[in-house]
Amino acid sequence: GTVDQFITEDLEGGRMVDVIERGDAPAIMVCHWPGLYYNGDETGFAIFQDVVRRLHRRYDNLHWMKLSEISRYWAAKALTPIERKGDSVILRSPFACPDFTFEIELPASRQIHAKTVGTAKSRSQPIPLKQIVRPLDLATGEWVHEEDVARICLNLPKREEVVVSW
Repeated sequence: GTVDQFITEDLEGGRMVDVIERGDAPAIMVCHWPGLYYNGDETGFAIFQDVVRRLHRRYDNLHWMKLSEISRYWAAKALTPIERKGDSVILRSPFACPDFTFEIELPASRQIHAKTVGTAKSRSQPIPLKQIVRPLDLATGEWVHEEDVARICLNLPKREEVVVSW
């Protein structure tokens, strides 16, 4: 293969660009050791390194994960109900998921007061949530306000109800 199959030199085309821009699924690169190190010349590995460099030149929002982490995250996304109750949101995942990120619409009364810090708790244990300003800086235990939504990132516990309030 070639680097341009994944992302072109002008950073505008290629399969990875197509998948990332579509935004409805994770962009996954699968590598096989024999392809990376074919006959010891590491041609495939050099291609992979160039693809990564180009991707980082085009995007500042990439989050690299192992396949097991991607699988867990997307299963949690599909299987965790997010229920709205007044100024609270209730989540209950069948299994734990680190860095679980979700969006909720803020009630109209809260949109004006977006600086209000949200709180979360699980089995009466508080989960500290800190507001940040830049969406691309979002990490576990933080939330960010964008227009009429709050994007929240937390470690989702296994089979425990998590209540996020505003």
